[in-house]
Amino acid sequence: MVPLLVMAAIFGLALCVSDWRSGMLVCVAVGFLADTVRKVTPDQPIYFVVLVGVFVFAVAVGFVRQHGLVRFTDIAILRGPVRTPLTLFLIWLLFQSAISFYHYDNLALIGIGLLSYLAPIPGFLVAYYYGLRVQSAVHFLKFYVLFASLMLGGIFLSILGVDSGLLEEVGTGVKIHVPGGILESYPGFLRSTEGAAWHAAAAISLVLVLAVSGVVRWPKILVALLIVLLVSAGLLTGRRKMLMEVLIFSGLYAAMLLVFTRRLGRMALIGAIMAILLGVIGTFTITDSSARQAHRFDVYLERSVTVFSEAEDRFAKLGLGSVQWAVEKHGFFGGGVGVASQGGQHFGGGSQRFGGAGEGGLGKIVAELGVPGLVLIVWIIGAILIYLWRLVTQVSRLDNPVVPFFFGLVAFLAANVPVFIVATQIFGDLFVLLILGWVFGFSIAASEVALRLGFMEIRQLDRDMASSGVRIGHSTS
Repeated sequence: MVPLLVMAAIFGLALCVSDWRSGMLVCVAVGFLADTVRKVTPDQPIYFVVLVGVFVFAVAVGFVRQHGLVRFTDIAILRGPVRTPLTLFLIWLLFQSAISFYHYDNLALIGIGLLSYLAPIPGFLVAYYYGLRVQSAVHFLKFYVLFASLMLGGIFLSILGVDSGLLEEVGTGVKIHVPGGILESYPGFLRSTEGAAWHAAAAISLVLVLAVSGVVRWPKILVALLIVLLVSAGLLTGRRKMLMEVLIFSGLYAAMLLVFTRRLGRMALIGAIMAILLGVIGTFTITDSSARQAHRFDVYLERSVTVFSEAEDRFAKLGLGSVQWAVEKHGFFGGGVGVASQGGQHFGGGSQRFGGAGEGGLGKIVAELGVPGLVLIVWIIGAILIYLWRLVTQVSRLDNPVVPFFFGLVAFLAANVPVFIVATQIFGDLFVLLILGWVFGFSIAASEVALRLGFMEIRQLDRDMASSGVRIGHSTS
C-alpha cells in the first residue's frame, strides 16, 4: 500500500511541474485524499495536514518553468491599495517570528503560525494567472464541488450503518451535548467534522455560483438536489456554523444580483425546486415507519437553527471579547507567531497552553501579533474590500456571465469573514486557506477579464484571449 501511495505522489508531483494547470486539480485531490489516507496510517501523523503544500510548491515550480519569473506587482491590487499594509504586515510578522523563537525556541510552532497567515498568498498568485482563462477557473470549481460531494458522501454511508476506519474522525473529536445525551457527528471521508462542515458550506456556495451565473448548464433540479444533499450532510456534522455561512453567502449574493443586475430568476428557481424537494423528503420522513431516523435528523436541524439565536452572544464573547482577553494575557504586542494557531498544541502552543482566545479570529491575531498586528490585518482587509467594491461597481455595467460569476466569488469570500471572527480553528487548515486564496485569485482575474471583454459570451472567452490582450504578466488597474 505504501509503495503505491509513494508512486502516486511522485507521479502527481511530476504532473504539477510539467503541467501546472493540471497540477491545480492535483492539489485539490491531494488536499482531500490526505485526510482519508491519514485515517488509516499508523499514529495518524500530522504531516498529512501540510502535504498539499508540497504539491502547491510543485505547481509554482511548474508555473515558473513555463512562464519564467513574472512581476507580481503587475497584478493591480498588489501594486495599489494592498501594497503598503501588506509590506508592513510582512515586516511585523518577521519581527513576531523572532519574538516567538526567542521565547519558545520552536521552529515548528513558528512555521504553523506563518502558514496560517501566509498560505493564501501563493494560492492567490497562481490562481490569478490560472483564472485569466475563465473556463479554467470554472472547471477547477466544478472539480472541487464534485470531489467535495464525494468526500461528504461518506456521511450518508455512516448513517446507513457502514462501519469503517475511513469514516471515523481523526483523534477524539469534539463531543456535542444536546438534551438527552451526546449528539453523534459524522465527518465522512474527511478527518474532522469541523472540516466537513466548512467544505459542505463551500461546496453549496460554489454550486450556486456556477449555476446562477450560467457558466455551467446543469439542470436546475440536479443543482437543487445536490444542494439539499450537501445541506443534509452539513447538518449531520453537528457543526452549526455551516448553516450560518451558507445563509450569509446566499443573502449577499442575492443582494448583489438584485441591486446590480436585477436578475434573481435562476436563484429563485433553484430555491423553489429545493423547497419542493424538501417538502417531499419531509413528508416521506414523517410517514416513514422509522421514527428513530426522523427524530435524529430533527435533533440536528433543531440544534443547527440555534446558531442564529446565539450569534450575537458568540460574536460578543468570541469576537470582540476575545481581543480583550488576549491583550490581558499576552500584552499589547502579543505572544509571538504560532502560540494560538490551530495545530500549535502539537508543538507546545495552542489553547491548552495559551488559553482560549485563539478560538475567536480577532483574539487569535491579537494573542500572536498583538494590537499592531490586528490593525495591519484590518487595514489589509479594508483595502481589499474597498478594491473589490470598486470592481463590483465597474463590472456591474456589463452583461455577460462573468459578472454574476464574479459576484458569487466575492460573496463567498465575504461570508467567510464573520465565520473567522467567531471560529478561527478551521482557518488553521492549510487546504482551507489555499482554497480561499484560489477563489480570491479567480475573483480578481474574472473581474479583469470581464472588463476587457465586455459583452462577450463565456464560451468565447478562452478563444479570444490573445486578441484581447489577456496574457501572463499583463494586468490592468
